[in-house]
Amino acid sequence: MVVNKIGQKFPGSRFKLLYQASRDGDSCSTFHEKCDEAEKTLVIVEDNDGNKFGGFTTQDWGGQYLQKKDDDAFIFSIDKNRIYDVIPNQNAIGAFPNFGPVFFGCQIRIYDNFLTKGGTTYKKGLNYRTTEDFELTNGKQNFEVRELEVYEVESPS
Repeated sequence: MVVNKIGQKFPGSRFKLLYQASRDGDSCSTFHEKCDEAEKTLVIVEDNDGNKFGGFTTQDWGGQYLQKKDDDAFIFSIDKNRIYDVIPNQNAIGAFPNFGPVFFGCQIRIYDNFLTKGGTTYKKGLNYRTTEDFELTNGKQNFEVRELEVYEVESPS
């Protein structure tokens, strides 16, 4: 589902693992060190309840407290087999040095040292077309992170 959507927009793309929490640690500084320069990224989160969700953006994660628009961005739930597009002209992501990936409206917000501090999700329909509050985590606002991976979406050479 997610790979197909990215493939429709960027045919022939490959996925390169840039960051994996279990391998690289859970500090936001490491996330930014490994991911800030990538122009297209796919973020996948697995929480301690087994929910798998994430987001895609064509914007880089670099910057000091920047809100970035990206009409190609979306968030998704693997378990529900659902994709939620960003609402046009809304901020899609936040580039904050003291957080990991942030998909706006706080639909996904990952804290520093997230393997112990976790993350949060927020109410429906703020910046993405979700239809239920805390939809990605089955009704929980706060979640504990089991694993987080970030892939760079590379265009064919």
